[in-house]
Amino acid sequence: MAATTAQGPDLLRQLTVPIALAVAVVAVAAWYVTWSTSDLSMSLLAMPMGLPGAAELALFFAILVVMMVAMMLPAALPMILAFHGLTRLEAGRPTKPADPVATALFVAPYFLVWGAFGLAALLGIAALGLMGPLTGALALVPAAVLFAAGAWQVTRTKEVCLTHCQSPMGFVLHHWRSGRAGAFRMGLRHAAYCIGCCWLFMLVLFVAGAMSLLWMAALSVAIFAEKVGPRSALVPRAIGVLLVVLGALVAAGALAGL
Repeated sequence: MAATTAQGPDLLRQLTVPIALAVAVVAVAAWYVTWSTSDLSMSLLAMPMGLPGAAELALFFAILVVMMVAMMLPAALPMILAFHGLTRLEAGRPTKPADPVATALFVAPYFLVWGAFGLAALLGIAALGLMGPLTGALALVPAAVLFAAGAWQVTRTKEVCLTHCQSPMGFVLHHWRSGRAGAFRMGLRHAAYCIGCCWLFMLVLFVAGAMSLLWMAALSVAIFAEKVGPRSALVPRAIGVLLVVLGALVAAGALAGL
């Protein structure tokens, strides 16, 4: 059935101009907020991590959610479009308007779960003393994270999770749950597969990339290429090779400085 085999590029071509402009505005705004709050993010990480206050955690979580919107929205857009289109169906026929509330409930947990993952990861990294300049043996940690991310690219778990992300219509049809509560549960499942696919990319950003916008942009392109590009094992494996090469270069620089 053609609908179940529709790929990301096919779904993106269905975008109307107003929707495309709205998505572009949201993405640009998210990148701007991420850039404008970068110093604040680093200052929050530099705070003593023993007893972070609720206000600081809430602010940091909000910043991370916006960061995830900036990074992940383009790659998640085909899945969002697939879900939104199927909310028009009743008994398998497009007999009603699409449900924007259900779509919002599908999208929200995706970015909230990514924000929670980012918050937990960054707090853990900061507590281990791995934020900021690393000296001695710790200088090899960024290289180790790059090597691990490169190796993850060829694992079975990566392949399974990426397959679900690369087939938006197939995912939505296979995991469909009716109602708005069902939309929220589907969003959680989508987030789980995406984290299984990309969690080490985020550790690369946090540890090797020090949360720089340049690393964010590079990893966003890699995620988009994997999810929306050609469905081929070549893309994730090429990214894996690049990560390993970067890891080798970082390791060589760290060893030279010891």
